[in-house]
Amino acid sequence: MPKPFRSRGAVAVVLLFVCAAILIYSQASNASQTKQASRSEHVILISVDGMPPDYYTAPEKLGLRAPTLTMMKQSGAHAEGMEGVYPTVTYPQHTTMVTGVRPAVHGIVQNRIFEAPNAPQTRYWYWFANALKSETLWTAAKKAGLTTAAVGWPVTVGAEIDYNAPEIYDPTENPATWNWTAKHSTPGLLEKALGPDLKKGSPVDERLTSVSEFIIKNYKPNLLLLHLIELDGAHHRNGPRTKPAIETAEREDAYINRIVEATRQAGIFEKTTFFVVSDHGFASIDKRVSPNVALAKEGLITLDAAGKATAWKAAAWPAGGSCAIILKDANDKQTEAKVNALFSKWAKQKNSPIKQIITRAELRKLEAIPQAALMLEAAPGYSFNESLKGTEVGDSGETYKGTHGYLPTDPRMRASLIIYGAGARSGAKLPLARTIDLAPSIASLLKLKLPNAEGKPMRGLINSGAAR
Repeated sequence: MPKPFRSRGAVAVVLLFVCAAILIYSQASNASQTKQASRSEHVILISVDGMPPDYYTAPEKLGLRAPTLTMMKQSGAHAEGMEGVYPTVTYPQHTTMVTGVRPAVHGIVQNRIFEAPNAPQTRYWYWFANALKSETLWTAAKKAGLTTAAVGWPVTVGAEIDYNAPEIYDPTENPATWNWTAKHSTPGLLEKALGPDLKKGSPVDERLTSVSEFIIKNYKPNLLLLHLIELDGAHHRNGPRTKPAIETAEREDAYINRIVEATRQAGIFEKTTFFVVSDHGFASIDKRVSPNVALAKEGLITLDAAGKATAWKAAAWPAGGSCAIILKDANDKQTEAKVNALFSKWAKQKNSPIKQIITRAELRKLEAIPQAALMLEAAPGYSFNESLKGTEVGDSGETYKGTHGYLPTDPRMRASLIIYGAGARSGAKLPLARTIDLAPSIASLLKLKLPNAEGKPMRGLINSGAAR
């Protein structure tokens, strides 16, 4: 009888191993399915224009109630700041966010297009996507067969985006309406989302949020870009961290919550990654500098009796805390030498409003504004404007108390970054992220290719299972 006993024991051992193998396979399969279920199939990039990082890293110190941002930061990943590109103004930053390259490469080097001082001043911005020189997230997504949407996103007029409500307005309107936005949006989109009157009279960010909610619930885009703008305006008018700014930030927090809830209602929350970012920080100011006045005194801008420009050799192209100096003839070495001498002398004066001069060679390294002969960097408390007459330095005015545009290495210009949802590495934190890494990170989550991007996926903040 011993032999049969040993045979039954052997069978039992084999069965034990088989059962164990089945259990291990089942657990691995379930883990694989769980991992697959959490893979990000949708990315929503929300830019809160001008939001400094301390609005979510230390809101209690500011008396700021931001439950949505706090929840996202605690449950997801975040950086204590994000370094942008130069100059730190809205359109170059937002374009870097979706391309992973710097302004000289993607072509959007400023907010407003440069207009010679003696030319008609249309005050047009870089609204149109045909100005882009680099591939974007939406073009890469289109190649992959994904659905795209953008609401209020800069430089998207005419872009190949499935559901598009671009940022554009008529500079002659005050206050600005949504007439131009409706004209350039996906036909019928705004009317379906907002009704026939387009919620006329509602706050801009209320309308932008409503359009985004409609798109999410009805079309479930794989990529949605949303640009909220009201906080930036509150900071410009009142200064950062003031009561009106804090109240505006609290409203923005509520708008973000509505976007998250829209994904739940659409049934895509579990497969969505949210990036909440800003394009720059903010600095308080009380003085303005007018480089064109100095250029006119030097004879490099000719004014008539009414103070209008009739001719020019060099002109200012202001960007808040920085200012490019443009030559009419890029090869005019004599004028370039005069400009360098003029502003170098000014910068060396005691208590100068100019902190430093960024040379042409330094601009090449920063890949910023190739047209500029040099850039002026304002001293703390100062901002540049384009006035042709008056004094070179004066008060900034009662309704202009904050600005940006300074070098991205200036701590005041640090932008924000929170990643929440399917693709976020919960609990992860970086002391400083980079704006150029946003597009590659989003591309990684959606399995898109951006081969020409300078930036890299932020593997420390996004799930390694999702990142490639």
